[in-house]
Formats: sequence, C-alpha cells, structure tokens
Amino acid sequence: MANPSIYTVGGTVQAGGGIYIPRQADEELLALCRARTFAYILAPRQVGKSSLMVRTAEQLADEGIQSMIIDLTQLGVQVTAEEWYLGLLTIIADQLMLDTDVVVWWQSLKHLGITQRLTRFFEEILLVEIAIPLVIFVDEIDTTLSLDFTDDFFAAIRYLYNGRARIPKFQRLSFVLIGVATPGDLIRDSKRTPFNIGQRVELTDFNLQEALTLADGLGLPLEQSQQMLKWVLNWTGGHPYLTQRLCRAITEQDNNNWSQAEVDRVVNSTFFGAMSKQDNNLQFVRDMLTKRAPDLFAVLTTYSEIRRGKRIVLDEEQSLVKSHLKLSGIIVRREHASLCVRNLIYRKVFDDRWLKEHLPVKLKMLTVVITSISVTFLTLSIRELQWLQPWELRVYDQMLRSRPSEAPDRRILLVKITDEDLKREKWLLSDRTINQLLKKIESYQPRIVGLYLFRPEDNNLAANLQNQDNLVTTCLFSSLGRDEIPPPPNVPIDNVGFSDVVADNENDQILRRSLLFANSTDKKCTTSFAFGAQIAINYLAKQGIEYDFTKKGDFLLGKTLFPRLQPNSGGYRYLDADGYQILLNYRHPNSLADQVTLTDVLNGRVNPSLFKDRLVIIGTTAANLPPGGFYTPYSALQDQPARMPALFIHAQIASQLISTVLDGRPLFWYWPDWAEFTWVWGWSLLGGILAWRWQNPLLLLVVVGITLFGLVVICVALFLQAGWVPLVPSALALVVTSGSVVSQRTISETQ
Repeated sequence: MANPSIYTVGGTVQAGGGIYIPRQADEELLALCRARTFAYILAPRQVGKSSLMVRTAEQLADEGIQSMIIDLTQLGVQVTAEEWYLGLLTIIADQLMLDTDVVVWWQSLKHLGITQRLTRFFEEILLVEIAIPLVIFVDEIDTTLSLDFTDDFFAAIRYLYNGRARIPKFQRLSFVLIGVATPGDLIRDSKRTPFNIGQRVELTDFNLQEALTLADGLGLPLEQSQQMLKWVLNWTGGHPYLTQRLCRAITEQDNNNWSQAEVDRVVNSTFFGAMSKQDNNLQFVRDMLTKRAPDLFAVLTTYSEIRRGKRIVLDEEQSLVKSHLKLSGIIVRREHASLCVRNLIYRKVFDDRWLKEHLPVKLKMLTVVITSISVTFLTLSIRELQWLQPWELRVYDQMLRSRPSEAPDRRILLVKITDEDLKREKWLLSDRTINQLLKKIESYQPRIVGLYLFRPEDNNLAANLQNQDNLVTTCLFSSLGRDEIPPPPNVPIDNVGFSDVVADNENDQILRRSLLFANSTDKKCTTSFAFGAQIAINYLAKQGIEYDFTKKGDFLLGKTLFPRLQPNSGGYRYLDADGYQILLNYRHPNSLADQVTLTDVLNGRVNPSLFKDRLVIIGTTAANLPPGGFYTPYSALQDQPARMPALFIHAQIASQLISTVLDGRPLFWYWPDWAEFTWVWGWSLLGGILAWRWQNPLLLLVVVGITLFGLVVICVALFLQAGWVPLVPSALALVVTSGSVVSQRTISETQ
C-alpha cells in the first residue's frame, strides 16, 4: 500500500517525519564539524540543507560534541542593527543557558562598535562559560542580504577564525553557515575584505542507489517500484524536492498499472502549464532568473547558451552570473567544470518559449543601439580631427593599385624626351629641334598637339606650322619663393594651360587630385585652365563637344558633369579645395597610352597611324629636368619609379576627361555626410549585434574577422564601380562597438 507520508515536500525531513536519505555531504560536514573547521553550505532552496544541518547536529550530540542552531529568520528584517545583534546574542544565550545577562552586558558596551562587542561576547562570555568544543549552525543566512548592517556579523566570524593562531580557545568554536547565497554576498562593502574563510560542502542530487528507499512509499511490488523510481529520476535528475514531490503525486493517483507514459502524464499535471506557477520550487527558480537576477539579460542569455548545449560552458567561480545560476538551482556543475541544466523538469518549464517571453531583447538591443550610436559619433569625431585621414588615404591608394588594368587610351600618344634622347640633344632643346619635331608630327595629322615644355623665350615656336591653333603649350604659376614661368610669347593665351598640380602635402605628398581650373594672379601666365584640361577640351572641341559651367559653377563637358571636389569628400577632411578639383582616376602607368621617343620621331622610325587624329603630348621624362615628377598611389609599386613624370600626370588628366565624356568611364563618387554616418553606424550596430549574439570570445573573434573581410570585399566592389566609401571608420566602429558590448557584459558578469 502506498505511503505518501515518507515524502518530504517542505521543511526538514525530521520535522515532517519523512525518510532521511544520506549523501556524501553528510560524511563531509560531520568530519568538518568534528575537526572544528569553519564550513558553509550555500545552495539552492529545497535541496536538503536544513535537513542535513539537523541530522549533523544530532550526530554531534550523540558523539558528545555540543552544537546549536540559529535560524536567522527569527530575527526578522524590519529591525535596527542594535535590535538584530542583541536578538542574535539572546538566542545564543537562551539555547546555551548562559549565566550572563546579555542585554545588560550589551548595553554596557554601547561605546564600542558592533563588531568589537560581538567578538568580545564570543571571547569573554561564550567561550568562558562553554568550556567544551561548540559548533554553531547559522541557517537562512540569505535573510541578511536585505540588511545593510550584517557585514559586521560575518566580519566577526572571520575574526574568530583568523584569531585561532593567537587565541587558542577560539579553536573550540566553529561555524557552519547555511543559506541561499554566495560567499561574495556575505560581506558586500567593497572596502572590506571579502568573506573568504571556511570550506564549502557540496550538496549533490540523489543518485539511484541513494534514492532506492523512496521506492518503498509507492506501494508497488519491488521490481515495479524500482522501475517507477527510474522513470521519476529521469525527470527530476535526483533533485530532493522534485523527486519526493513527484513520488507523492504518484501515490495520490488511483492506478496500479503504471507505464512510463503514465508517469509522464503525472509530471505534466504536477509541474507543467498552470501548475508550474503554483509550485513553490519552480517559483523560486523563476524569481531567481528574473526578479533577483543581477543582470537579467546576462543571466538569461548564459542560461540559454547552457541549455542549447552547442558548446561546453565552463564554470567560473568569479562569474557573478554563473554563480547566480547555480544558486537558483537550474544549473549544476558536472565533470570537468562544465555546466548543464539540472534536470528535465527545469528544461521543460524554462524552455525556449519561456526565454523569449522573459529575455529583455528590446532593452538589450536598445543598449546595443545606444552603444553603436555613441561609438559612431566618437569614430566620426576622430575622423573630423583628421586622425584617420592618413589611414583612409593609404587604403584608397591600395584599392587604386589593386584594380584590374584598363586598356591603354588609344586616343593619346606620348612623345617622350628621355635621358637617351638628351645624350644626343643638348638641353635646353633648341628652337630648331622643337620646330622640326612639331613639323614632323603635323605631317602625321594629329588632332591636337600638347607641348609640355617650358619655352618662355621661344619667339618662333611653331612658326612653320600650318595649323598653329592645334598646338597647346604650358606655363607655371608663381608661388612662395618661385617666380612664374611665362608661356611662349607667340602662343595665344587660349592655347596655354598651367602646369601646376595639387598634392596632399599635409599627408604624404601623393598626388590624388586633378586641378582643372584656377584663378591666376600672374602677369603672363594668366590662363585659368590646367594643361591636362586644356588639351582635353581642345581635343573634344574638334569633335563638336563644348565645355560650359552650370549656374552653380559646376564644370560641364558636353553632357557630362564633373562635380567639384569638396573639403570633406570621401576620406578627406578640411581639404584645401580651392580652384576646381576632381579625384584623379588613374590608369595603370604601364597601360596609360602608346609612347614613342623624340629620337624615333625625328628619325622617322614611327608608324604615322599612331599620330593620326590623336592627342599627341610632348614632354620630358628625365627626372632631373623641370617640371620633374610627383609621388602617386603607384609609387609604392616596385616596378614603378618613385615619382611619376609630370608629362604622365597631365596625360592621365586628359585621358580621364576624354574617356569619361566619350566612353562613359566613371568618375569617383562619394556619399554626403549623412549617408556616411548611416553607413558607419550600420557597421557599428552590426558589431554590437555580433558581440551580443556570440558570447564565446574565440567564436566572436572569428565572426568579427569574417565580417571585417566582408566589409573589405563590399568596399572594394564599390571602389571598382568608382565608389569611395568609408572603410577605415566602419571597421574601427565595428571593432570598438563589439569590444564595448563584450566589456559591458564582462563587467556585468564579474561585478
């Protein structure tokens, strides 16, 4: 016949008359008490702490060792510090029947602090009147967590422990602390030494061998009752309360033909659905996971990760979140310090659906959003200070160099005056040599000839040419410490382009921009057109394509608009954008245009078809002759000279203008400030989401690395379409935001 009375589902086993089931903790605690070692049992509710305490006290009494039990709930929580400590001493005095009137004694020492009075009580009163070893069990210590004055109590206990080396009689006194708390909870004042004494006693769940006596109350044949117990333990995992609660529920059923399905039905009706909200143990776990959680999001996400079991989550004694989960009872430490859900009942009650209902996703996402916005503002503020500009320009140069090479511009022919040419011809080249060269080229019927040589005193330049309007020459503006170099006297100013270019002098002296137009303040070099722009405009004019300026002052060549470079375009910040500048869309130097030398032309060793209807540009490539050369993004390549000749620079400018108009070759584009902010914030937000989603540091590192690679791929793909979008600020924001979210979570877990 079933006997439900043997099952204890509330209070101590001894009070309810149930069966006490010994575990390994019984022997451990008894041995510690015999050795007068300070100990503590800090565990979830309803796992047998108080029953173990009572049984150990009984065993000590049988062995002649005196002990006493203090239940701190007797003292209450709506009390002052004086009332609480005097009440504590009164309980001790009453149980041990001390002769001293503790009320009078306590009040006589009001001039002393509480800790000092408490330690003097143990030293001068208790250990004087009690001359034999004494074990004091202090139960329900978690009631002190709501009081702001109990640090003194635990500090006094630590004093008694540490004082054993100096005061021998302290060795007769030991404490066993019992409750639902962590050692770190006991002394909460960060200025005081944490409670770090005593030995922990672990309370494990029942195994099958230990729980066999519970089968006796099921009222079934031996073999059937033991099978029933196995089914029960499959659900409860040996949890003391849940096991006995389920056994009692089974005994209340009118059923003699049990199966596993029938046991499952009883579990459902006892613990699941509406009943899960009525069971006091499940309610305790629920409160620990939500109302009493130190960090609701961290607690629930850590539990979710453990529950999923996709990776091993290791226990960490210093982790506030993991300690709290273990204290709630829902998580238990297993072999090799791994954490897992304690039993199937907990797993079913606190499932994914429950997590979704209670996980503060919106709150945490709001934190991630706020963090990402803050990091974005910080990143863009640093960018405004130009601290990121050198990095952005280096990345720009690398992407420019990494583009696939385009086919050479077949509309342009470069006539180079090389070092080899100058071995045969003296510098400066004579008027006769220049005119001979121009006459020879004219015979090949080019569309436009650009002479990129300074000839300020050549009064007879191109005097023998039939189409002098097809010739464009150059001059140089004056600047600080440099006089102007005038154009040839006999060439109309409309056929002159200035030689000046703009390099990023404040960064690395690399030339990344085309200066198309500028206002002159000189007397002779008065043109407003750059040489590269002038020869391109004249070339297109022969094809009926004229230039113009819009009402806003933007340069229009045919139907193609060339937007002006702004001070904050792309990766530039506070750029000197005077004049009319655009980003120079280089062709690879090895595939710029067809090239011949001065000697080849003069000696007739060229193919006339190379010249016909082309833009022919004449200039020197000798590094030691003016106008020299400039650093470019391609200067970093090993197969390129450190400086690109100015001849090639203006050929690049002309090629860009002509091919953009005739071939639709894209111009570099960049976003306005609001679009760049949105782009950077998007990657920052993604970094926060990744850190929120992946809590494993190694896995997060891999995911962030893959994401950064994806960012680079996207930016390179856009750059191949001539888009210069923020890469460095986005990568920085992504990394900083993910790091910030990880730091916030780590601080929350370890506070």
